[in-house]
Amino acid sequence: MSIRILWAIVGLGGAMLLPGQQNVRIPIFDQASVDRGQKAFTAACGFCHGANAKGGESGPDLIRSVVVLDDEGGKEIGELLKAGRQDQGMPKFDLPPQQVADIAAFLHKRVSDAAFRQTYSIQDVMTGNAQAGEAYFNGAGGCGGCHSVTGDLKGIGSKFGAEAMQGRIIMPPRGRGGPGNNDNSPLRPTATVTVSPGKSFSGVLVRLTDFDVTIKEASGAVRTFSRVTEDNPKVERKDPLQGHMDMLPKWKDADIHNVTAYLVTLK
Repeated sequence: MSIRILWAIVGLGGAMLLPGQQNVRIPIFDQASVDRGQKAFTAACGFCHGANAKGGESGPDLIRSVVVLDDEGGKEIGELLKAGRQDQGMPKFDLPPQQVADIAAFLHKRVSDAAFRQTYSIQDVMTGNAQAGEAYFNGAGGCGGCHSVTGDLKGIGSKFGAEAMQGRIIMPPRGRGGPGNNDNSPLRPTATVTVSPGKSFSGVLVRLTDFDVTIKEASGAVRTFSRVTEDNPKVERKDPLQGHMDMLPKWKDADIHNVTAYLVTLK
């Protein structure tokens, strides 16, 4: 374990001794803060960095982030969120101090779990009710509007275990379509950039910031346009996974477990 990781996680406050290693202390976290931070992180950052902060659609693994490892009480993380990284496609986030602190607690807990794997076990996610999950899938959850258990989800219970299934419900994977990559997955966001009346360009959305937008056309050509204002040029973005993004702040733990229990029955 690196000195940086050890001090980052031990320096958080409360800690307990690791059995058999009296000089190593495991940090203790406020679970309520961690839970709030996980929900806030998933809603704001999950589609780039992954629901568990291990890296996702376009963002890096934050468990290894120097900013996270050097953070104290959310200070460094808060400054990064407030400033953003426009050159890397990360927008600014104006979040309340308590929410920043909760996100920091969640990230530090993830670092601790990675550092002390022998103390961490994945809890049983099969605690839901399959019938309630089916009702939610076809009703309040609106899942049936885009998915079909006899179509795209046919046999999904034979392909994934409960843990992997739950991850795919919250954060469905999709191929990468950036420059140099020929995987133009149908689940990738697309965009149409209109530079003047009657002149527009469409393709897979590679990057969208306050200053520029980059798309990859079907031919493989990559085009970048400077943005003078929010509507100049006009950018129309379409995301096949928008429904999942909209659900992130709405999910209740019971609903997620119930839907997971239902989908694993689809053999």
